[in-house]
Amino acid sequence: MIRGLLCDLDGVVYRAHAACPGAVEGLASARAAGVQVLFMTNNASRPPGTVADQLRELGVPADETDVLTASQVAAEELVERRPDLLASDMVLTVGGPGVRLALQEAGFSTLDPGEVARRAQEGPEQGEQAPGERIGAVVQGYGPEVDVAALTEATYAIRAGATWVATNDDATLPTDRGLAPGNGALVRAVAHATGAEPVVTGKPHAPAYRVALRRLGLPLDQVLMVGDRLDTDIAGARAVGLANALVLTGVSSRDEAESAVPEERPDHVAGTIPELAHLWGGR
Repeated sequence: MIRGLLCDLDGVVYRAHAACPGAVEGLASARAAGVQVLFMTNNASRPPGTVADQLRELGVPADETDVLTASQVAAEELVERRPDLLASDMVLTVGGPGVRLALQEAGFSTLDPGEVARRAQEGPEQGEQAPGERIGAVVQGYGPEVDVAALTEATYAIRAGATWVATNDDATLPTDRGLAPGNGALVRAVAHATGAEPVVTGKPHAPAYRVALRRLGLPLDQVLMVGDRLDTDIAGARAVGLANALVLTGVSSRDEAESAVPEERPDHVAGTIPELAHLWGGR
């Protein structure tokens, strides 16, 4: 029996500023049956509290502890890989406010690209960084204000030996006018300039699911991933052995699910979340 849901947001709970069909009712039904719900998003730019505010406006009860962002996953991954940075060097944050907040809440000292550029101009001599101000890691996430200057500072730091973590590698970002470059496109620019490859933490990569399961505190066989994209939500869940369901309120279609390669084929396909209620003993 399912006791926990990992629930994608865009295309599952909402699209733009409106709730997806059946989402509010379906989540209420799951919670009424005692199911824990954790909302997962690859959107690294928004803090969890902002996401929770949007959910409540749509009629879905939530607080920031009910939301797991790709920035938070990146911060936890960096704690595991570089615990030494918690008491020494700085972390360069590239992206929206959610990136910096997640790292600071994890205990890291952070700098943004503008601060780094300014300090390089001011000294110490010839731009060398003072002890305690060295950049030990770069965490790169999406932000609408990320520009060439920010990518340049990331490139300098990575070429100098900083650990590089990317919150996600989604190539595109849906907007009202169509698909825009996503964090993955910007990551590729830095990879091309450095010859390096980052540790990527968001869906469909394993760290996102490890952190989410740890947050729920439930065994893997009691948790269901609900998503709308075969190549991220479903593929990532299948890769870690997590039961999964595709809902048809977002990107991927039933025909695509039926013809998908085994690595992306969902365990369940439903028009809306309420159609999955039998999995947790609902009606």
